[in-house]
Amino acid sequence: MTAIDTGLAAEYAAIYAYGAAAVHLDGDPRSQAEALESEHRSRRDVLLDHYAAAGADAPPPESAYDVGVIGDAAAAQDLLTTVEESVAATWRAGLAATDPDERQLCLDMYSAAAVALARWRLAVGQPVADPWPGRPE
Repeated sequence: MTAIDTGLAAEYAAIYAYGAAAVHLDGDPRSQAEALESEHRSRRDVLLDHYAAAGADAPPPESAYDVGVIGDAAAAQDLLTTVEESVAATWRAGLAATDPDERQLCLDMYSAAAVALARWRLAVGQPVADPWPGRPE
């Protein structure tokens, strides 16, 4: 499994989580959730185009993902924070790829994921400053 395979899996999971969680949100968090879900879909599409250009089959999404119980807005916000942190960590790990093209794609995706994480944190009133999003504690 390549870093791009792992990143695509993270994007699939994020799309699923946003679909499940956004219905519990309103106001700015809801608007940001809708925008970020769209961005995850766009990143997924870029990755699918990458596979097609390479003449390779992209790994398919899972039929479902474990998002736990989302009973209210607070649970939805916590889930989406975890999702954005996970996506950033996944793309950050991809920076260790040895293939320059793969590393560049991971860097582009990591940059987008870091911005998305900051925007989400801002929307839900969490501290935004994080010099290395996705870095293990």
